[in-house]
Amino acid sequence: MVSSIYVEKPPSQLQDIHLRARAGTKKLPQNAASFALSFLPILNWIRRYNLTWFLGDVVAGITVGLVAIPQGISYATKLAGLPAQFGLYTAFLGAFLYTFFATSKDVTIGATAVLSLVVGQQLATYASGASATQLAVFSATLSFWTGILQLVIGVFRIGHIVDFVPVPVIAGFTSGAGIQIIIQQAPGLLGEKGVNTNNPPYQVLREFFVTLGNGGANGATSYDAAFGVSALALILLIKYGAQFGAKRLPWLRFVGYLRNAVVLVLFTGISYAVRDKKLNFAIVKTIPSGLSGILQGDYSLPYAAIVFKALPAVLMVAILEHIAVTKTYGRVNGYKVEANQEIAALGIMNLFGSFVGAIPATGSFSRSAIKSASGVRSPFASFITGIVVLICLYSLTGAMYYIPSAVLSAIVMTAISELVNFSVVVPTFKIELLDFVGFWVAFWVVFFSSIENSIYASVGYSVLVLLIRIARPKISTLVRTSDGIWLEAETAHYYAADDKVVDAPDGILVFKIDESLSYPNSGYFLQLLNEAVYSRFSYSGPVLSNAEKLWADDADERARRHNGKWLPPLKGVVFDFSASSRVDFTGLQTFLDAKADLKRYTGRDVPFHFAFVRPQQINTLVRVNGPETAASFDGTPANPSRSHTGLSKNILKRKTAPAIDPNFNELRYFHASLDNAVSAALGDAEIPVAANFLPATSETSAEDGNRESVLVSLPNV
Repeated sequence: MVSSIYVEKPPSQLQDIHLRARAGTKKLPQNAASFALSFLPILNWIRRYNLTWFLGDVVAGITVGLVAIPQGISYATKLAGLPAQFGLYTAFLGAFLYTFFATSKDVTIGATAVLSLVVGQQLATYASGASATQLAVFSATLSFWTGILQLVIGVFRIGHIVDFVPVPVIAGFTSGAGIQIIIQQAPGLLGEKGVNTNNPPYQVLREFFVTLGNGGANGATSYDAAFGVSALALILLIKYGAQFGAKRLPWLRFVGYLRNAVVLVLFTGISYAVRDKKLNFAIVKTIPSGLSGILQGDYSLPYAAIVFKALPAVLMVAILEHIAVTKTYGRVNGYKVEANQEIAALGIMNLFGSFVGAIPATGSFSRSAIKSASGVRSPFASFITGIVVLICLYSLTGAMYYIPSAVLSAIVMTAISELVNFSVVVPTFKIELLDFVGFWVAFWVVFFSSIENSIYASVGYSVLVLLIRIARPKISTLVRTSDGIWLEAETAHYYAADDKVVDAPDGILVFKIDESLSYPNSGYFLQLLNEAVYSRFSYSGPVLSNAEKLWADDADERARRHNGKWLPPLKGVVFDFSASSRVDFTGLQTFLDAKADLKRYTGRDVPFHFAFVRPQQINTLVRVNGPETAASFDGTPANPSRSHTGLSKNILKRKTAPAIDPNFNELRYFHASLDNAVSAALGDAEIPVAANFLPATSETSAEDGNRESVLVSLPNV
């Protein structure tokens, strides 16, 4: 027969650590081999690679490669403020390396709109006035240190830190960043000059319209505007036309995916055709052929001290964006993504990318969407993408000289528009208001300040909400249905009719906390526990004169506020620990404080019984019913426990019920069910179970304030 209480004391924390260490040491060779294998996921799937997969990967890889080329050029020049070739270096190297370390088949690593904008803002802040080469060195150094930290996070498996930022907050941040990028690219679309696009979006928008209205040398130029607006209109026409036509001709969807490449080739051809007309519009100009333009960062410590100022924003955006996109496509396509491995893969790419001058990179939402829709079968498609970009670097850079700058702005605006997503606003308003507020906090901080400040605000808000939820958890008094189910008193009517729900037996309080009991919520827990006792049970402690009372002692006065309503004396408290996994030092001290408070209120030691306690916490909670007091665990420097006044000593020495025997069976207070715990509490109290616990079999006399009760037995579990 299974016992209803613990029969063996579990190991302590130190013993548990020792046992785990011994087990880990014995399995060290096996764990090392497993870790090495997990670090190179390609070894798990390359043996199953086949021709069908290869054909799907070739189609997806070529498609994404043709998208990555115009986006890489656009993001480098229009957002990061760097020469175009560094966007292409980032695209090909990220694609090559990700093949070997990826746990996602859909994601493509490279320069992205949001991260490139963050990099550009950091360059404008910490490398203002630098030459193009100096900016590229700063960017490469930033990529190096970003990669180092990402690699450390991934290898040591601490990537769960990204879970502290919820999806709605990330959606608000990316939507705000998308709006900022669209506004930022508006001057470039029309050829405006003199607008500081690193300002907050509302300022850029104001300056854009002021400059547009004033005209002159800084106003919109007719040829830039013609190229930009025409390219924007054509991209949108191809996108939505292909979506409509693909219903009848499925192959048209690939035309839609390649809309940026089609428009780039078309308008570059037009630009080349009018090269001798001396028309006034901006073009990309020289892009070095092949890898002749590569450079490395400055890895000296004095230079690193400058770069480190820009590191937090770039690191957080890179990790958040990458994990968001990998988890999204893993969820959509039904496979599991390993977050730590993905962060490590990102770190490897950024680390090695710094040796060719690559921009800090992360997973791309837009290219990953195209890759997924193109029928990708494995991470090998990234390798194909890298080959396409490399071919472009060696054979097409001469033609890229004539790419109109306004066309790149159009490509950026249409690509980033897919990140603006308000679809979560209404659901979060209906489901969780704190998530709804989090979305708008992230969004508006971007709009009125900067992406960097939005990152800090988003993370700060998310951590604040988490701390509030920990500090103010759900704490409930439980009641029991006639079929033996314990429910929260305030919500029980949702699950059972009122006539089938009864309180715990007279003298017993069943209490539940839906969170670990730790230092942020211990005071709140004690407050609600005392309030529950004062409102449900009569005062049975010693009757003291005002001269004998402590100045803050109003327990007996509270008891007289029940307007003559009969209340039973408190005999025992049962704690439901089914939703609580940990009790820290402050939590233990809180239980001992509660014991002392209830002893003063009842005039006796009130036993505390526990149900569903995790074995690891028993070594902590066994002290609750023992001889220790809260004062013996007080860690404050000036512990007053040894300096009682004569008055307080007199009060403590007053006659009360006998204390619990220190030589008690310490495990008998821990139970496998609430019914067992309540039965044990009743046995400790030596009182009968109230008749109202089960269907009524006796009546209560209200005149003399006494209640009749019958002995019943609780079912054993």
